[in-house]
This record gives sequence, C-alpha cells and structure tokens, in this order.
Amino acid sequence: MLSQTEVTEINTFFQTRMAESKKIWATRGKDARMATMARKASMPPTWRQMSGLRLMMYEVGHVGNRPFMVGLGVTMVGALWLQTKFTDEMKADSLYWSTFHGDGAKNGGH
Repeated sequence: MLSQTEVTEINTFFQTRMAESKKIWATRGKDARMATMARKASMPPTWRQMSGLRLMMYEVGHVGNRPFMVGLGVTMVGALWLQTKFTDEMKADSLYWSTFHGDGAKNGGH
C-alpha cells in the first residue's frame, strides 16, 4: 500500500492543482473581465495603446531605437545642410528643379 509520505505528497499535489484551477476560474466570466479592464485602465498605457506624437516620443527614447535615431538625426542634419547650400544658380542648372519647381523653361527637358 501507500506510505504516509506518499499520501501527503499526493494530497499536496491535488491541493496545489485545485488552487491553480480556482485561480484560473476566477479570471473567467463577465465580472472578471470588467475587473481586469478596470485594472488595465488605471495602469500607464503600453506602446500598443499609444498613438501619434506620444508613441513617436516613446520610440525615440527607447534604447533599442538609439542607433536608428542617430542615423536619422545625421541624415536630417545633412539634408538640411545641403538644402541651405543649394543656391539659385544650382537651381537654374538642375533639370529636376526647373521641371518640377521652376517655370519649366529648361532647354532640352525631359
């Protein structure tokens, strides 16, 4: 037959199983869902619940996006610097600029 230690071990196993089952059963049903939604509403939003500028600022500050943000910053500064150096003479000589932004009078256009 079974010894007393084996019976105690079996009883402990079933008691922990019953506690886990009761915990799972407590999360089911309309009242449990409403309690869960109320708890989530009181917590700060996750990135999935954010949108717009708030999400963008969160992503900018996230450590995993730091290399991307450095590259984007360098690209933006470079583009701004190039735009400030783009003179009227360069605009007149540019087929693209004269076609799409200028008067379109460039000879030998597209």
